Amino acid sequence: MYDEIKNFMFSEIGNRIKSKKEEYGFTNYQLAGYRNKADYEGHQKDSETDNKEDRQLRYDKYDLSIITNIVNGKFYPAKNPNLMSDSILSHLTQKLKFTTEISLLWGDFENSNFPQVLFEKVVFDILYSGNEKQKAIINDALIDYVPYAEYHSYWQMFIVGEIEMPKFPDSKFTISSSFYQIKEDEILEQYELTQKNAIKYFFYKHNESLLSMIRGFLRDEFRTDDGYSLKKIDKKISILLSRFMNYFKKNIPNDDSLGLRVRSIIISDFKKFGTLISKDLSGKQAQLELSELTQKLLVESSFAYITNLKRVQKIESEIINGNKF
Repeated sequence: MYDEIKNFMFSEIGNRIKSKKEEYGFTNYQLAGYRNKADYEGHQKDSETDNKEDRQLRYDKYDLSIITNIVNGKFYPAKNPNLMSDSILSHLTQKLKFTTEISLLWGDFENSNFPQVLFEKVVFDILYSGNEKQKAIINDALIDYVPYAEYHSYWQMFIVGEIEMPKFPDSKFTISSSFYQIKEDEILEQYELTQKNAIKYFFYKHNESLLSMIRGFLRDEFRTDDGYSLKKIDKKISILLSRFMNYFKKNIPNDDSLGLRVRSIIISDFKKFGTLISKDLSGKQAQLELSELTQKLLVESSFAYITNLKRVQKIESEIINGNKF
């Protein structure tokens, strides 16, 4: 559960530990409490007479394989599902001279871009692994970003068929995007790109509130009476996910949204344009009627309007607010 999110969080922890390890010249053997490889191998001979707990208490040693996993930011359900135990967290904090356990876990999260990247990872994970209701809520919020409003609409119309579109004459098949002068490869490429930028745009637009929420989560949810802990991390990630979903629900764009305006135009005009294409393909009409020609011109003018709305949002975001995409 939440493997991609944990991979990111644990990888960042591993990188911080690895950096300190290199700074002080420690080996994994030394982090595990041994002097060197020979010392480690010598202690393994006691395994026939001592159990694991006895060796831990007697020699203050730690499982080398788990230490290696931690340094590499890797977790395995059978060995270290939460990356590291509380005792190892305390040990590595002191051994590597981190100022606090929270600085080992999250670094300088009050001043770094870690909260933003965590937000992007969590939202992206929901969009690809969450349930349909969660996906719909997030997409409704992300639609405020004009390029995503455009390509999400194309995606629904031509790739996954979530929006019903006109069909080929005497056929059950939807008229493909190429008849609208839009390449399918372009939709596939731009959909992922604009989706990522839409997530960034949402974060920038709600920067203060989201930063406060994420920093508070990192500061408070991992705190214990004795320090900090990664135990029950799945439950903790669920808490963050729930907070994000509630925030998205409260910030669905209204009728003033440029993105919503673009989406409405695209869906309405493309349905009408598709009907014209279907008539033309049927060969039952020698030429378009005046009203149909007018409609075609209106649809073509919509593309210019959408381009202008993109420009307006770009100016607002990049020049006024200083956020670049």
